[in-house]
Amino acid sequence: MTRLLHTATGPHGVGPLSWVAAPLQEADRVLDLDCGSGPLADELRPGHWAGITHAGTARGRRPQVRAATNALPIRTNAVDAICLLLTLPHLADLDDVFAEIRRVLRPGGTLVTVAPSVSMRSVRDWQLARLLRPVRRGAWRNRSGLDGAGWLLAAADFAVLGDDRVPFALPIPDAETAARAVTDLTVAGIWPPGLPATVRAHLAQELGRLAGPGRVLPIPLRRLTARR
Repeated sequence: MTRLLHTATGPHGVGPLSWVAAPLQEADRVLDLDCGSGPLADELRPGHWAGITHAGTARGRRPQVRAATNALPIRTNAVDAICLLLTLPHLADLDDVFAEIRRVLRPGGTLVTVAPSVSMRSVRDWQLARLLRPVRRGAWRNRSGLDGAGWLLAAADFAVLGDDRVPFALPIPDAETAARAVTDLTVAGIWPPGLPATVRAHLAQELGRLAGPGRVLPIPLRRLTARR
C-alpha cells in the first residue's frame, strides 16, 4: 500500500495520503482502523495518530494495537477522528463495526472513509472499461462499501459533510512497472483481493501494452467526510 500511495499523484501534484489526511489535521486523537503499516501517520502531527491492525503482529508506525475492528480496546468517546482508508469494502459485520466507531468517537467527531470509486464518470473511465471489467465485478466482501458508502454512513447515523472523488494517476512507464501495479493495487485493496491469478496475469499483460513514457493508469478514489 505504501509504495502505491506515495507514487500516485492527483491534481496539482497532491498525493493520495495528503488528500486523505486533510480533514483530519485539526483532530488531536486520530484512530486509523485496519491501518496496515500506518502510512497515514506521516501526514499527521506527531503524537496524534494511533493505529488498529488485524495482522498477526503490529508493524510499522507506532503506536499500533492488534484488535478486531468490531471490538476496539478503547474507552468510550476517546478519539476525535477515525479513518477507514481503503478498508470499508473489505469489512464484514458492518453493524458491529459502526457501533464500535460510534462508541469510541466523541460526539461531533470526524469519520473519514476512503474507497475505490468504481462508477464510470469520465471519458478515460469508459476507455478502460473493457480492461477493468474483472476489477469492477470482483468479489468484494462488502460491495456497498464502494459507491454505496454514503448510504452506509447515513444508515449508521452519521451526517455526511463532504463527498469528493479524485482520479489519481499511477505512472506505468514500462511493462515491468505495469505488472507490479497489478500486485500493488490488489494488496492495497483498491482492486479486489480475490482476483484469480489468471485475471491478474491478463491485467498485467494488457496494462503492459498500454505502458510507456508518460503513460498513467487512473486510480479514482472517493473520500467521504462525516460527523457523529
